[in-house]
Parts: sequence; C-alpha cells; structure tokens
Amino acid sequence: METKMSYTMNQFAPTSEIKGRLCLQANLNSYAGVVDSTQSDALLPGDPIMIVTTSTKLPHIKKAAVGDMVMGFVKWTAKKPSFKAGEAVEFCGAGDVMYMEADAAVNAGAAVNVADLTNVQIAAAGASKSVVGYTLEKAANAGELVRVIIGAPVVLTANS
Repeated sequence: METKMSYTMNQFAPTSEIKGRLCLQANLNSYAGVVDSTQSDALLPGDPIMIVTTSTKLPHIKKAAVGDMVMGFVKWTAKKPSFKAGEAVEFCGAGDVMYMEADAAVNAGAAVNVADLTNVQIAAAGASKSVVGYTLEKAANAGELVRVIIGAPVVLTANS
C-alpha cells in the first residue's frame, strides 16, 4: 500500500498518495465551511470535524473530540496544507472515499474508528465503538495510507 509523503506543488511522484486526498469517482459530498474561532490549532487534511452549534451562513467547523458528532473530514487541497481559525475550508462526508493513515495493520472491508486524534490515524473499530468508515484495502503496517469510505455522522468514542 502507499505510504504517506510530504508534498509540494511540483513534485514528480505521481504514485505517492496524500492523507486527506479524495479518491475514486463520484465524491459528491464535499462542503464549504469556515474554521471556527474557537479552534486553537490549525486543521489538517484528514482531521475529523464537527459542526459548531452556533454556526450561521456557512458551517463553522472545528476538530472533533471524543463525544462529538463527527460530520466528516477535512479535505486535502494543493492550495493550502492547513487551515487556521477564520479561514475557508472544505470537508467531505458520508459516501466519499478518502485516503486515511492506518495506526496499525488493518484488513480490507474493516469498520474503522479514529484511533489517534493527535496524529489522526484510523484502526479497526473495537466492539461497540463508533464507526467512521470502512477500508477498501488492506494496510500491512502502521503509517500506510488506505482508501476509506466515509460513514454516516456518528458520535466519536475512544477506540481503546
């Protein structure tokens, strides 16, 4: 499987993949939003997000934590590597296919949860834990990028 990489706009590595990049056809569930003023750290591609309850006009989003409703994931764009409070951002939701980083080996077709919120890595969802998506391929090792079909919004539970 592909490994994560550091990217620049003009690099010549067409087979390397990028965390948070959408993949496959018919990714129709991308939305525009704004990073909420309460978000202290910049959002990164692949971060799980929640919609702030006081949103008006465009949805205001911030990084989801355990107990928050995960509405989707920050979408990678070649224009910006991160998104600070007040900046426009795109996120994608249920049904889209995104490259996500594995925390450990995971089989194809596995229900996954966010295992590490700091580095935003996924792992097979533990029993009765929230499912944020389903893998389309196997990751043999931690750090590999796998395609994940993003699932319906769900309250995030700790995967341990």
